[in-house]
Amino acid sequence: MKAVLYLGLAGLLGCGSDDGPCDPEAPNTICTIAGNGEQGFNGENGPATMAALYVPQDVAVSPDGDVWILDFNNYVVRKIDPLGNISVVIGNGEVGDSPDPMVPKMPALEATFNHTSDLFFHGGYLYMAAWHNSRIKRVNLTDMMIENFAGLGRRTFYDGDGGPALAASLDLPSSIALDPENNIVIMDQANQVIRRIDADGTIHTIVGTCVVEKDVLCGPSESPQACPGSNKLACGNLDTECSKPCTPGYGGDGGPAIDSRMAQPYGQAADPAGRLTYDHEGNLLFADSENNRIRMVDRNGIITTIAGTGVGGYSGDNGPAIAAKINRPIDVEVDDDNNVYFTDVDNSCVRKISTTGIISRVVGRCSTDYRKRAFGGDGGDPLDAKLDRPYGIEIAGKKMYVSDAYNNRVRVVNLK
Repeated sequence: MKAVLYLGLAGLLGCGSDDGPCDPEAPNTICTIAGNGEQGFNGENGPATMAALYVPQDVAVSPDGDVWILDFNNYVVRKIDPLGNISVVIGNGEVGDSPDPMVPKMPALEATFNHTSDLFFHGGYLYMAAWHNSRIKRVNLTDMMIENFAGLGRRTFYDGDGGPALAASLDLPSSIALDPENNIVIMDQANQVIRRIDADGTIHTIVGTCVVEKDVLCGPSESPQACPGSNKLACGNLDTECSKPCTPGYGGDGGPAIDSRMAQPYGQAADPAGRLTYDHEGNLLFADSENNRIRMVDRNGIITTIAGTGVGGYSGDNGPAIAAKINRPIDVEVDDDNNVYFTDVDNSCVRKISTTGIISRVVGRCSTDYRKRAFGGDGGDPLDAKLDRPYGIEIAGKKMYVSDAYNNRVRVVNLK
């Protein structure tokens, strides 16, 4: 984050809070930097804290330190400039899927998309998980032209491994990360797998197995069969079963990640979930959202659980993370010291897993009681803050940006 951003403006901006002005640079505090709490779209080219957002899902900090906000239900990406003003930089606000596959590139401000769930800067591009489009798109930051990067744009299909990523079928890709070899890695949410796109554009599955068990369960001694022309596996009549979505499951800890099962939401009622990242040792971390776990894949490809018992709830702070209850984790981030943070969405808080495996609460009060979802605490201790389903976090240096989605705000916490 640029040192000039918001400095000296805290009193002017007032942080969009009912709690009074707060300073986003003050240590060990939480402060709103975008959103007035109203659900909608307004405030263009004015102070970010006076603008309306609509369920912001994610924040990404650009290489030059600007804060870019994924304004989910407004179908745009907005940026906060060094003076604290907000403006749209990607999207025209309409639902669609552009550019057309026959048009390689188009101006990002003219583009349409359908619910984007994650932003990621790399190599002069902003990558976007175009979730309901079942594509990955990217914007060239030099000329602000947008293009399709991966995915055919069709749902309930899973194919293409070993071929070009642009010719592969994704189903609700929700998250993007960079592996230690600088390959793009994506959570293919509804296909219940994680996939890698190599430098030459070839796509591979690296974590998870898609087994279709929606109507026909595989027997205890029955091995699912490969679906023709697909990466799916199924039991029963392949002609009918293979057209159905991948079934959430759980399994594989202690073994090869490619053989594991995960449980991410799928279908029209799904929320974006299962975001991923890498730690500083090259381990892949992801939120196994409906299994209520944070899982890790080490450099040898072995998968384990590092937080969560698998039972949704709230318990275990200041003890071993693997013995704690968590409640639909969505996003995962790592700080400079290799501590892991995740959004415990249905507990409306952010929690931390230390390098020694101890879990603790870092933002929000944490509760399974939906009636306690609220807004409050700006200018005070982050532990006393009230959140409402914080879907996204972004860590840049000692700052944590929290997409407080159902409070329609973006807030910042200065980490100790």
